[in-house]
Order: sequence, then structure tokens, then C-alpha cells
Amino acid sequence: MTPSSAATGVLALPLDSTADIATGTSWLRFRPPSDAVCDPGQFFMLSTVAPSPVAYLGRPFSIGDVRDGQWLFMLRALGRGTAWLRTLESGTMMRLIGPLGIPFERRASPVHRMIAGGIGLAPFLFLARRLRAEQPQAGIELYYGERDARSHVELTADERSLFDIVERFTDDGSLGTAGSVVDGLENRWAETDVAWYGCGPQPMLRAAAAKLEEHDVEAAQFALEERMACGFGVCQACVVPNRHPPPRYRLLCTEGPVVETGKVAW
Repeated sequence: MTPSSAATGVLALPLDSTADIATGTSWLRFRPPSDAVCDPGQFFMLSTVAPSPVAYLGRPFSIGDVRDGQWLFMLRALGRGTAWLRTLESGTMMRLIGPLGIPFERRASPVHRMIAGGIGLAPFLFLARRLRAEQPQAGIELYYGERDARSHVELTADERSLFDIVERFTDDGSLGTAGSVVDGLENRWAETDVAWYGCGPQPMLRAAAAKLEEHDVEAAQFALEERMACGFGVCQACVVPNRHPPPRYRLLCTEGPVVETGKVAW
């Protein structure tokens, strides 16, 4: 993977607004300085400038989208800290450390296929927006699964226009196709000339990586999710095992979060 040229820094920005986009899921919006840049797949560590008794450490958020002069971060209230972040009012001063990590490589391809599970949808709007601008003739596809219809993020007309295909899946069959994204793609893993991207729960990514390997698909890029406390390699918390050591492990914050599937010991 190629490191981004975007310079890491610390920004203190007011929370511009918060908007609910599904049950328990929201956009956090900020207006960054005009010269601030980031790439799809990178992330920021977000915390309040004022010390918090609820969330002492920052939380990692991938860049969800960049539009209308704003950075958007997709938040799903999964624990005490993220639930508290959802309650913050507009104008709250926030600390954003980043951009951090290795982004997606946007290689030329006739088809870009993204598989998302749950909050793993987060990086793909920004990635699709960049790909649409850089490779306007390419097909961009999104296969997106959730537990139920209430959890699905409803795309706006602008967001939907980034994709040529959007297929939805739910575990309970309440929206789209019943079952998992991996099962739903059963007849498509062997297709050639496709750039594959994934983000979501580890069981989904593990199953998808196995399917891709079975069909000799090389260099698929997955953004992995692990708990982080610092975001830049000090806490040593976000380790995943390498398939071909040494080293035995990699830190997702500095050697990820985007990795090629064949380099991970799933």
C-alpha cells in the first residue's frame, strides 16, 4: 500500500452539525481549513478539547465523505463513548488528530466493487466520490449488508449517484436480499477486471477474503477495524497477524487500516 501525502496534524474544530441517517447512526460534520487534505481509507482520532469523564481517549473514525466544504464522519453508537459523542451539541470544540493510516490505492479498473457490513459503509462514499472524479467511465458498485432495515443508511440522491449499482442485504430479510453480502456475491467472485474493496465485521471480511483467494483474486483491499487508543503506534493495541512473518503482527494504525487481503492471517 502507498502512504498518503496528506500531512498528519492536530486540529481543534467546532462540531458543525450532527444528523441522524439510520437507527443509531449519524453524520458528524466539521468544516476543516481550506488547505487540509485527506484520502479515502484514512482516519482521524476524535475527542473533545475539554477533558471528558465519559470518553477519556479519542475514538477512531474513517473519513466518510468530503463535500460542500465539510468533512463527514459516520458514527454508530455502539458503546458508552460513541453514544456520548452522539449527544454533543453543535459548536462543541473537538480535537481531530490525523489524517492517519494508509489509504486505499485507487488503481485504474473498469469496475470497482465495494462490500460493506454495518458501519463498514463508512469509507465508501468518499472512495466512490474520488473514483467517480478520477475514473468517470468506470463502474462503481456497492454491496451493503446490515442486521435489519432500520440499521440501513438511506443514501441521498447525491450519494446514490456515486454508484452504478447498489444492492442491500439484511440478516432478517426486512430489506433487500435476505442473508449476507458474501452469500449474495456467490456468482461474482470469479469475475475478472474488478478492483475489490471491503470494510466491516471481521467474520464477513474473513469469509470474503477466502472467496477471493479461492478464485485467485489478488490485491483486494480491505479496511480493517480494531480497537485503538492512540492512532499512531504507541499503545500497540490494534494488532493483526501477518500471513508471512516477520514481523508476526502489523499495527493497523500505521500499517493499515487498509491492507491487501493476502497479507493477513485470517
